Amino acid sequence: MKYALLSASALAISAASAHAAGLDRSGQSIAPIFATDNTASLSFGYVMPSLTGEDIGGPGDYDDSVGENYSVIGLSYTNAVNSAFNYSVILDQPYGVDIDYGADPTASNLGGTAADLDSNAVTFVGRYRFNENFSVFAGIKAQRVEADVDLNGIAYRNALSVAAVAEGAGVSSETLGAALQGDPASVAELGGLTTVQALGAQVSTQSANFAINDGYKFRMDQDTQPGYLIGAAYERPDIALRIAGTYHFEIEHEADITEEVFGASFDSDIDYVTPASFNLEFQTGIAPGTLLLGSYRWTQFSEVDLVPEELGRDLVNLEDGHRYTLGLGRAFSEELSGSATIIYEPKGDDLVSPLGPTNGLWGLSVGGRYTNGNMNISGGLNYSWVGDADAEVGGNAVASFEDNHAVGIGLRAEVTF
Repeated sequence: MKYALLSASALAISAASAHAAGLDRSGQSIAPIFATDNTASLSFGYVMPSLTGEDIGGPGDYDDSVGENYSVIGLSYTNAVNSAFNYSVILDQPYGVDIDYGADPTASNLGGTAADLDSNAVTFVGRYRFNENFSVFAGIKAQRVEADVDLNGIAYRNALSVAAVAEGAGVSSETLGAALQGDPASVAELGGLTTVQALGAQVSTQSANFAINDGYKFRMDQDTQPGYLIGAAYERPDIALRIAGTYHFEIEHEADITEEVFGASFDSDIDYVTPASFNLEFQTGIAPGTLLLGSYRWTQFSEVDLVPEELGRDLVNLEDGHRYTLGLGRAFSEELSGSATIIYEPKGDDLVSPLGPTNGLWGLSVGGRYTNGNMNISGGLNYSWVGDADAEVGGNAVASFEDNHAVGIGLRAEVTF
C-alpha cells in the first residue's frame, strides 16, 4: 500500500484548519517539494469562526460573531531538473485577519472596531538530494501585505481621548486616567483638582470629537518584499519516514499609511516585519498501510510591531505562536485513504488584542483522498474549540469571549502529468 496516498490525504486538512495562532493562515508548509515529479495541486479552504462575547463593565453584547468567515487558496507545482535536484513553486496566503465588531460604537466597548489584513506569497523552493536519505533546500519568495483597521467603541474612545489630552499637556496618560477616576495620588501629581477638572473637560471634548468622526481609522497600502527560507530533511523511503525542518526568515516591509482621528487625516509611512517561523514536519509508517503524522510550528509574532505615528501604540501586540499536530493516516485500498489529526495551541497571556479575541485552541480534523489514475481529490473537515479570552484596551479587560469555536472545510486536487 502506498504511503504517499496517506500523507497526501492529510494535506487537505491544512486548508480546513486555517484558524490558527495570531495571524497564521496557511502554515507555510513546503510539503510540495516532496511530491512526485511534474505534479500540480490546487487547494481551497473555507473557515467559519463563531466568536461571541460581551462587554466587561459595559453595556454591549457581541451575539453575532466578531470573527468573519474567510477563505484560503493554495497552488503548487513540483518538477525535477535531474535525479539530484527538484523544485517547487508554491502560492499561498500566509497571514490574515477578518474581525468586525458590529455592535453600536456608542453603546459598547468595542462596537465599530474592525480589521482586514490580507497577504499573498509566491515561493520558489529548490531541493538538492545528497542520496535517498539526506537533502537540503532553500527558497526565495515575494510576499505582499495590506491592511485596514478601525478602532471604535467606548473603550477606545476613552483611551485615545485621554492619551491625546495627556500628550498635549505633557503628562502620563496612565496618571491622567487614574486622576480622572479619583485617585488622590494622581490628582496631587497633576497639580490638584482644578487642573484635573480642566483636563477632564478637554477629554470630554475629544471624546465627543472621536464619536462624531467615527473613531480611529488606519489604512495601509500594499507592499511587496522578498523573503527567504532554508531547510533540511532526512528520509527512509522503505518505512515512509521523513523529518523535515524549515526556517522562514522575517521579512521587512515599509508601506504608506493614512490615519484618521478626531476629524484630522495624517499621511506617513510605517516600518514593520512579518514574522520569522520554523516548521518541523514528521511522518513514518508504523504498520502496513498506516502512517503516523506530526508537526510543530513556531511563529515569532512577538517581533511584529505595527505602531502608527499618530496612534502611538501597537496594533498587533501578539505573543509567539506555537502549534502542534498529531495524526494517523490509513489506506483502505489503492484508491481510498483517510486521516485524522489532533491540533493543539497552548494558551498565552490572559489579556489579548481585540483584533484576535482567542487564547489557545484544541482542534480535530478528519480527511480522505480518492485516487483515479494520475489525478486525486482529497477533502478535510476541521472543528476547533477556541480558548476563552479577555480583550484588552490600554491594559484593561473590556470584553470577554467564552465557549467559542471554528469550523473549516478544505478541498485539494492534484494531478501528475
